[in-house]
Amino acid sequence: MRFIRNEIQTPKCLVLTERRKSLAFFILVAGVTVLTVGVVGFFSAFLFRDLIEARWAFSYREVQTYSLVVGGIGIILYIIAGLALKIPLRKTTYYKVKTIVRNEPFDPPRKHDFTKAILARLRELDDDWAFLAEVKPKGIDFKIPQVIVGPGGAFTTHPISDNPERRAFKDPGPQFDLASKKLGSAIGHSVLPIIVFSNPNLVLLYKEKHSPKTRVMHIREIYDFMKNKKSVLSAKQREEAEAKIYDLIDGTAPGE
Repeated sequence: MRFIRNEIQTPKCLVLTERRKSLAFFILVAGVTVLTVGVVGFFSAFLFRDLIEARWAFSYREVQTYSLVVGGIGIILYIIAGLALKIPLRKTTYYKVKTIVRNEPFDPPRKHDFTKAILARLRELDDDWAFLAEVKPKGIDFKIPQVIVGPGGAFTTHPISDNPERRAFKDPGPQFDLASKKLGSAIGHSVLPIIVFSNPNLVLLYKEKHSPKTRVMHIREIYDFMKNKKSVLSAKQREEAEAKIYDLIDGTAPGE
């Protein structure tokens, strides 16, 4: 299966290759190293507190204090280098720092976004199938989480992790169904909307509580469902549909 993303959605390295040889990047790496030393020193002082107090003339708490100072220096170095390299300092996590140091594309998971989970289930489909995310048909204020196009047709998926029995549960089904119909009109082919839950029990609860108009299944069913669909779209129809759906992507950059 091909995962098609537009330029905004495509993960990129946070530090350009040519800037990895700059003084600012070396300061950033030094800051991460110093911070790591401080963190290791802080926790090691607690773990080996009896040994420290037995052999040295100062307490383990003093070692922890010095470790905090070292860690603080590391953070300051990272901030200075990050500003120089124009790296967003907001939402700095271990994953973010790791991708910078290893020169890997930055593609963190989003809260309530299950695109990667759905894609993982469909990876074994051949390249006649295409997977797109964050598609917003014209004329409706609703973003379809994922769109799947293949020989078996066009499908939209909306993963849900919440329990349908909760009072705070908001059923996206009606808007999702309407958005899928508008997408179908835009590409000139019928689109089947599918609400996806993480387990069969939630599927049953949702059907009991909300009388869905869309297809509902749990995530383990989705691969077999797609694989067993009869071919209804030609290669040319799929290519045209993909192009039209691509133009409707209202994507956000990784990490936002």
